[in-house]
Parts: sequence; C-alpha cells; structure tokens
Amino acid sequence: MIELQHRTEIPSMLDEFLKANPQSNPDEFDDPKFWPIKKELRRFLNEDQGGLCVYCESHLATDTGQIDHIKPKKGPQAHPHLAFVYTNYAHSCINEKTCGQKKKAGILPIEPGPDCNQQFVLSTDGEILPLRSLTAKQRHPVMQTLQMLGLEARQSPNLVRERKKWAGVTVDIMRQAPEQVANFLADKPFRYILRRLL
Repeated sequence: MIELQHRTEIPSMLDEFLKANPQSNPDEFDDPKFWPIKKELRRFLNEDQGGLCVYCESHLATDTGQIDHIKPKKGPQAHPHLAFVYTNYAHSCINEKTCGQKKKAGILPIEPGPDCNQQFVLSTDGEILPLRSLTAKQRHPVMQTLQMLGLEARQSPNLVRERKKWAGVTVDIMRQAPEQVANFLADKPFRYILRRLL
C-alpha cells in the first residue's frame, strides 16, 4: 500500500467548488457537473501517489482508475462530511477483485498513509503477510485489510505473480549491488511493499 502523503494545499478547483457550494452533499460528487473537477483531482492524486494505485501499487495512468474515498462517503459506515475532503481521496485502479472496487463502502483497519506498511512483510513468493512478531490480535487488522483489498494470492493470483517477479529482481540487486536498491525502487511498481521484503 502506498504510504500516501497528500499535498498540503487543497487543489484550487476543489476549493472553488466548495466555496461556491458550501452545502454540498455526497451525491454531488457523482454528478456530471463535478466530472471535470474529478478529472483534475485524479491527476493531482496520481502525482501525489507517484503514478501507482494507492492499494495494490500497480502502475496507474492519470486518465484511468477512479477516485476512491478512503473513508466511504455513503453506506452503513458513511462519512459524508469527508465527501469533498482532498485528504480522504486516493487514486485507485478499477478492478472488481481488488482495491477500491473490492473495498466498496468498507472501513479499512489500516489505511494508506505514513508507516502503513509497518505491520506487513513481503515474501519472495509475492505474498503480503502480517509481520511475524505480531500477536494473533495484532494480525487480525492486517489480514482484514489484505482481504478487503483483495491483495491475497487466492483473490489476486496475477497480482501476486507480478509482485513475485519484482521481488526476485529486487533480491538480485540486493545481492549484487545493495547500494543501488533505493535508486532502483524509486520509480518501480510495488516500491513501498518491496521495501518490506523478508
């Protein structure tokens, strides 16, 4: 998962919309009138995320994917007051088996943000697992997060195969030129979770 840090300034087009529509409700986020703003927000988020899906860390082009509300704007666990809050947005790929589409209106136990990967490890087989030192109680939110996002092998075997491929390349670099690992990972997919290799 990306250790997401949003830009500090709210994008101007969102700021202007909120000033013109102070009583906006979550339905307006999906209104065609808001689409041009969403397109720009997606571009900003893609930049904030280094061109990766916030959840699976696959490459994601600026003009694809969706804006996912990290805390849902609707549903039984809705946070409607966050429907137009930029720091509640993330750029996510569109895949019904993973990421924002799989999460739907759920609340993630572990959200993308600084140090969000501290409880995860990545095996050389491409599996994301709970840190071994965690207690059973501490492992539960880790497993729940992985299941909600469809990041496990049984849910996303193709994704696991891709992570395995990149893990293999990273391990080779660690062995041959460990000082080059940081430079290598700088623009690669899965770069956050690859730092958690066993």
